[in-house]
Amino acid sequence: MSKNLEIVQNLYNYIETKEFENIRPLFHKNIKWNQMKGLINGGNYVGADEVFQYVFTEFEKEWADWKTEVKEFLEVGDDIITVGSYSGTFKKSGKKMEAEFMHRYTLNAGAVTIFQQYTDTGLFAKAMKGAKTQAQLNNPLHGISLKEILEYLLAEYDWDGLARRVNINCFKSNQTINSSLNFLRKYDWAREEVEFLYIKSIKN
Repeated sequence: MSKNLEIVQNLYNYIETKEFENIRPLFHKNIKWNQMKGLINGGNYVGADEVFQYVFTEFEKEWADWKTEVKEFLEVGDDIITVGSYSGTFKKSGKKMEAEFMHRYTLNAGAVTIFQQYTDTGLFAKAMKGAKTQAQLNNPLHGISLKEILEYLLAEYDWDGLARRVNINCFKSNQTINSSLNFLRKYDWAREEVEFLYIKSIKN
């Protein structure tokens, strides 16, 4: 086994065991790391510090159960080419993803000087589609319908209890979900009062 091949194999072993600091000595201090654009951390990074900050660290934050499985190592001059597959779950969407990859490593004097990634970024985009932003995750009204809010409040307080907390005629007479929804959809101030009560109720 050549020294270059051993270095790249060790790199993948350290990634799998999450011993990231053991990877640093394998990199040239001015390593050029080219991550495919279209990924969250896609771009061109120079130096080990940038690679660790924007590639390894950020990837751990965004993906769960991440695996990089190498199926083949090819040695071409000073380059090592690896072929394999990625798999993982994007945390913000909960969607799983699998994609094949090819990596090209250029080495000089026992260190990786250039990394180039090739993969189907469309499969990543598909997994990330529908991901909630932090603002959405912090908003208790995100993803819930007005009907669901009303049904929740009725289960908590019934019609009379709801009428005591929100002074709206439709809660006092003609007590039906459909008539109440029609009223709330027509008057923003009434809907806002109901939404406020819902937020207050789920926080208690």
